[in-house]
Amino acid sequence: MDIKVKEEYLQQAMKLHRENPVVDAHLDLAGEVLLRRQAGEREVVKRYYLSHFKRAGMKLVVSSVYVETGNLDRAWENALGQIAALKEDIKGLDEVTLIQTGSDLDRLLIEDKIGILIYMEGLDCIGEDVDRLNALYDLGVRGASLTWSRQNTLAVGCCKASENRQIAGGLSEAGIRAIKRMEELSMFLDISHLNDEGFEQVCHVAERSFIATHSGSRQIYHSYRNLTDEQIEALAGQGGVMGMNGCKCIAGSLSGNHLEMLCRHIEYETEKAGEGHVGYGFDLCDSYSRASAALQGKSYTDRDDCLLDHSQVPLVSAALLQRGMEPEQVKGIMGGNFIRYFQGILRQ
Repeated sequence: MDIKVKEEYLQQAMKLHRENPVVDAHLDLAGEVLLRRQAGEREVVKRYYLSHFKRAGMKLVVSSVYVETGNLDRAWENALGQIAALKEDIKGLDEVTLIQTGSDLDRLLIEDKIGILIYMEGLDCIGEDVDRLNALYDLGVRGASLTWSRQNTLAVGCCKASENRQIAGGLSEAGIRAIKRMEELSMFLDISHLNDEGFEQVCHVAERSFIATHSGSRQIYHSYRNLTDEQIEALAGQGGVMGMNGCKCIAGSLSGNHLEMLCRHIEYETEKAGEGHVGYGFDLCDSYSRASAALQGKSYTDRDDCLLDHSQVPLVSAALLQRGMEPEQVKGIMGGNFIRYFQGILRQ
């Protein structure tokens, strides 16, 4: 049975969300925008997301650019198409702005707007050509993970969320060069989807702090998409933040106890990493999956996400409060910790 949030805690959470920045560190927004535009739709963010963002008090959404396996033969073209589609879609929205620098982020915090920060979920599109990172940077991309849950020329990914098996292999020389180039460009490194060997190598190679945008605790739910205690402590020790994943098969809430499992992960991660190193990175995929299915003339009726949409994000904050977490801790987790990280990593 899931947590039933009491009204007093929901009201307290809504007040926190109105008065403090809220961040979702991972959403496949660019890919969904491209899919829907390919189907003839326009104003995707406005129609499908804006009201939910406003309801939750979202201040910053980190949009991934994820190239599906079926598009790897034209990965560069697909990635550029996603970036262009997202930029075009938000161009006419006064309430939404693209974040590219620390100064942009500073201004965002005093404006009544929602920021979009673009990053690559996997760098399959560059092959071994690290110079393409410069081209991506010029297009507004400000971070990347080396790979998704598969192997490419840079690194080996962990297993897919639907599986639970260890995969051997680490970073290639090109992968190490990519990390160095990203650091030169002040692009953040995301280790979600990286396998255990790759994570260990990153700890030795990276000179700037890295993050896990959408991963949970392997101790709370045993999935290789989640981080071990040692990884959580290492990530926090070098100044990173981990965003709690809201997919049921990663949170481990397949029985319907969605809020309970999200809270258990966050509470445990806070204990292991410290309250300044945990955030939200919900990876809500249902809307993307519906868009993908519709483009193929199919319907998608499953529910893979713990939350129906972003309007339910305050429920997580309320549940944390109800379970005894202090408001100051919740403020950091719901956005303050990621805001601080991005302010430190992005060029001014």
